[in-house]
Amino acid sequence: MNTPDSLPQSWPRKLSKVLLHPLVVSSVAVAGIAAFQAERISDKVTEALFPAAPAPVTEVKALLVSEFEGKTELTTAEVLLETVVRTHQDRMLGHLYLGQTVVLYQGVGRVRAGIDLDQLEVKSVDRANGQIHILLPPPYLVQADLDVDESGILEHHRTWLAPNVEAQLYTEAQQTALLQIREQACQDGLLQKADQEAEMIVRNILQAAEYQEITIESQLARSPSCLMNAGR
Repeated sequence: MNTPDSLPQSWPRKLSKVLLHPLVVSSVAVAGIAAFQAERISDKVTEALFPAAPAPVTEVKALLVSEFEGKTELTTAEVLLETVVRTHQDRMLGHLYLGQTVVLYQGVGRVRAGIDLDQLEVKSVDRANGQIHILLPPPYLVQADLDVDESGILEHHRTWLAPNVEAQLYTEAQQTALLQIREQACQDGLLQKADQEAEMIVRNILQAAEYQEITIESQLARSPSCLMNAGR
């Protein structure tokens, strides 16, 4: 049995010849190149799937959100409207009229509109020269509800053998009143006002942050139909 002391003196020379054989060297080189290329491809795929936002863009969005205590839903316009709705139901026996139940309801409602800051797009930023280009998201209706303290039944009555459906008519009148108030707010240009106010607010914040050349584009034309949260 050969011990380390008894190995031939030529053994290191033989080992070096094996390790430096062209096939061994080329195999190691190919493996190294393949590993390097695989790492580069992996990095490119990661960048494509999860691109990092430029630092100035991230800072601008953080600046705007921080002004509203972390809220991304920015309400910029509000209107208070009222309407009167008449609902009724008749009772008939064939062609014979037996009576009618009527509810006259006054609805007072508040409608709010604004923008979603999460959808705000920073097109370009040049902090050194104080230049910034912002694309506002389309405005939408944030909330529409009735003021239960101010709204109520103005009149209700039943004639002859009219059905006892006041509660049903009351609910129907509320729903109709809210729909009419929402439509009136849209017709009165609430979304246009929300868009204008949003632009002014964002511009003021950017000016306070020492931006001098501020370009703000509106997407009012892309606003959804005047429905609650439509197209968000």
